[in-house]
Amino acid sequence: MLSKNETDHILSTLAHLAARWRGISENSPSNHEVVFHYNELLRFLIHTGWDNGLALEEELPDELMPREYLEL
Repeated sequence: MLSKNETDHILSTLAHLAARWRGISENSPSNHEVVFHYNELLRFLIHTGWDNGLALEEELPDELMPREYLEL
């Protein structure tokens, strides 16, 4: 289990990545890299036992979100 500080840092990073994704062209290689890192980080967080929802602005579109999150 992660500490609150560690969880907050990951959540902050997820929010940053989601904002970055919104600012990148859909077909850009950077876009795919951001989605990959976002999903890896969110899966890690979920696998540590975190099961809260994210604010809408911290999420990517459903089709880009990991299955594990959509099933929470």
